[in-house]
Amino acid sequence: MIAIDRTGLIIPTLFAVFIHESGHLLAMWAADCQPKAVRLIPTSVQIIRGFSTKKYGETAIAFCGPAANMVLFFVLFANYKFFGSEFSLNFAILNFVIAVFNLLPVSGLDGGTLLTLFIARFTNVYKAESIVRIVTVAFAIVAFLLGVYLASSGVVNISVFIVAIYLGVCGMIKK
Repeated sequence: MIAIDRTGLIIPTLFAVFIHESGHLLAMWAADCQPKAVRLIPTSVQIIRGFSTKKYGETAIAFCGPAANMVLFFVLFANYKFFGSEFSLNFAILNFVIAVFNLLPVSGLDGGTLLTLFIARFTNVYKAESIVRIVTVAFAIVAFLLGVYLASSGVVNISVFIVAIYLGVCGMIKK
């Protein structure tokens, strides 16, 4: 993204990702779950940690990243409504997109973790992870087909193909 950014939103995007990960870290602190390492990888930020011993700790940890982005979205959107700042609107939308994307029920994203935790309440965690991997591959196929449809309509959006590849890889990797 840094290499091809023409929008000028790279710094706000990095800040939104920082807010997202800070939401996770804050929830980890509240759930008595200390991070062992924080890694920057090509597709995201990875927090290495143990599991929370609190009843809903894992759910809170997964949910608080997108929740932090949604709080920032509402604050920035209110700023846009009151003061008309176009930058606030763009930054608000960016935070909304990051929150919604991370809530997709696919492996490697917070929504996938939430779905796994939900399904694991009715079966074992390995079966839950397998179901989420199948959902992830289905999302990858839909994203790829959307990219093909857009390209055939004359709108080439390389981001859709990158998302499809990312989801495909996430769906193939066993934890």
